[in-house]
Amino acid sequence: MTSEPAPPSPPGPSPILTLRISVRGLYDSWTHCQRLADYIARFVASDRFDPEQLTTRLSTYLNEVLEYVFRARPSEGEIVVEVGRTDEHVIAELTIPTDVALAQRLRDDLGRVAPADARARYEAEFESMLLRPPAEVGLLELVALHGVGLALREGDGTGVIVLTVPHE
Repeated sequence: MTSEPAPPSPPGPSPILTLRISVRGLYDSWTHCQRLADYIARFVASDRFDPEQLTTRLSTYLNEVLEYVFRARPSEGEIVVEVGRTDEHVIAELTIPTDVALAQRLRDDLGRVAPADARARYEAEFESMLLRPPAEVGLLELVALHGVGLALREGDGTGVIVLTVPHE
């Protein structure tokens, strides 16, 4: 009996964790953002060589994105957090329900944190951000100072914020 070799795995992250949270559940308390970020980060980093370092970074970065979602106030429904890993990155995808206005806000805010000019924008606007921080300031810091990737995918009535964090 001969067996065929298994086909190669499709490119992309190996799934680790999927969480579904009601929008109302997240809105019950601002602290849910940090608690959820801590849980996800500890779970994802538990089998890494330096789990404390990855846990700390991933928790901080996820918390920024969750707080952004908290402030954005998506409509009723579910927030889905899917986390996977490649050899070099942890990739978290946060799917949130959107209406036309929120979809436009996501496009605008995530468009302003494009990696090409994030550092220059951060440095140029630092003082004004201290006095009146824009909604996306936390996201801008992730891209400009920490080398985190942020992207937006849109679906029918949903927005997917994709957070890409290097392992090291």
